[in-house]
Amino acid sequence: MSDDKEIEQFDAELQKKNLEGLWYGLTEADVVGKDPRTSMVPYLWKWQDLYGDLKKVGEMHGLDGQAERRLLCLVNPGLKDLKMKRQRGTTHTMQATVQLLKPGETARSHRHNFAAFRFIIQGRGAYTVVEGEKIVMEEGDLILTPPMTWHGHVNETEPIVWMDGLDNILLNSLQVISWEPYPGDFQTVKKSTDSTAHKVGLARPVWEDSSTVATYNGPLAYRWKDTSATLKNLMETPASPFDGVALEYVNPINGGHTFPTMSCWIQALRPGESTKTHRHNSSVVYHVFRGSGTTVINGEKFHWEKGDCFVVPLWCWHGHQNRSKSEEAILFSVNDMPLMEALKLYREEAESGA
Repeated sequence: MSDDKEIEQFDAELQKKNLEGLWYGLTEADVVGKDPRTSMVPYLWKWQDLYGDLKKVGEMHGLDGQAERRLLCLVNPGLKDLKMKRQRGTTHTMQATVQLLKPGETARSHRHNFAAFRFIIQGRGAYTVVEGEKIVMEEGDLILTPPMTWHGHVNETEPIVWMDGLDNILLNSLQVISWEPYPGDFQTVKKSTDSTAHKVGLARPVWEDSSTVATYNGPLAYRWKDTSATLKNLMETPASPFDGVALEYVNPINGGHTFPTMSCWIQALRPGESTKTHRHNSSVVYHVFRGSGTTVINGEKFHWEKGDCFVVPLWCWHGHQNRSKSEEAILFSVNDMPLMEALKLYREEAESGA
């Protein structure tokens, strides 16, 4: 019997025992290599498609009473099996969606153990309720819902659209994900004097125990009027050669990343600015809040405009350019850098000569 035939028969015996030899058609170079590998691919979702399809969803009578279903998941085309819910990610760790809430609609309260946020794209006057706190939504605001906080949404004014970001893809991979509906119609709204904003940040009540505040898991809101003022004040200062005037939404309780698993950024590219090329093993999902430009990802040009979303998978060379010579471009983004840092795995490098 030939060696090949003998190995083939032995492999068949191992499979019956739920065993497998590493020699089975693979070498170490096939399994691991010097550089990270990913099945995710760069992709750009155009606003005209996103908003057009959201409006179609808004007109579907079969979804009446299911406001939380009026959303579109940004699915990375590197994923082939779209029937597997846990594979509907925008990256291998995160899911981004765009959601429409129509006037008069209520998205029922629920909670889950994955972190989530809302970045308001357009519209105003609706509000989210997180752990009983009413947070009014305005364009450009970032609103967090930490894990296991009850949250729901109400719209009494005009159609509103936001981008959701979640680390549910990561928790699905770890097989620890959980979700549950609120035990009742809707949360009771607390008095404004009980807001988290009064207990965290640069000042806190002296009667609050510092250890209690440090572990507080309440909702947080970052207002666009404050964020835009900071961006404006930094426009004339030296900035990141790779990301322009980039800000991270910092956790005001501990000064760390936005979430332990995700970091939210807002960055401005000044008129005509082009950034240097680099890559890192964290994945990034972008939303174009203002302006227009081009991002070159592994040599391919992706031209973006206001409202578009695009993804830069891990370890892809990329650089940004603001195509306007007179107006800044503003990008909101979310990345999984905190996860990589916590695991002591984060890597970043500049292109040679950058």
